[in-house]
Amino acid sequence: MFYLDKRSKKVPVTSYIIRDSLKLKASDAEMVVNIHAASEKFVELVNLSESNVDMGTLKEKLEDEYLEIPTDLVKLVFAGLIIREIKDFWRVALLISILSYLEAENAGGVLSQQDELHQRKEKYIRAERSITDLDLDGVWKLKPLLDGKAIMGVMQVKGGPLIGKWQQRMLKWKLAHPKGTVDECIEWMKQSQSKRQKVESST
Repeated sequence: MFYLDKRSKKVPVTSYIIRDSLKLKASDAEMVVNIHAASEKFVELVNLSESNVDMGTLKEKLEDEYLEIPTDLVKLVFAGLIIREIKDFWRVALLISILSYLEAENAGGVLSQQDELHQRKEKYIRAERSITDLDLDGVWKLKPLLDGKAIMGVMQVKGGPLIGKWQQRMLKWKLAHPKGTVDECIEWMKQSQSKRQKVESST
């Protein structure tokens, strides 16, 4: 839900309440908005943990012409990207997701409130364990292997949107290769560019 501010800009109502009514910091308002946005993304992540998502479709979303992600690492990369956005508050976002968006399993008819809460609790525990088993608690502290200047040097390009795209690809590569080194990353970048150039020259 949004409202229009004095500049006719759409602002989330939750942001207005926290910042203008409760007189809290703008950063607090931004964090609440981010938590709720992340909680919607967690729905797909929880379904992924429960094996209710088409891995092939998700794999296509994460990949592009320069980056291929092994199917068995799709879950790791997808979860890492979401958790990096919300950082320390990922457990809060996960809880909101399970309480607000995900349906409780109901194979035998109408669930009592207590049974439904128990099922949601178990779903939360499974999802949290899945994330911690992937060693993603703290993934937001992961530093990029190369900065923008280094990327320009490796790819022999000037600045611009292309650098941002390579930074995002590099993050996905790092998530898929947690122990990958700078040299290995550079080699992957060069090979990816070379393959792409060969494809373009043959068409």
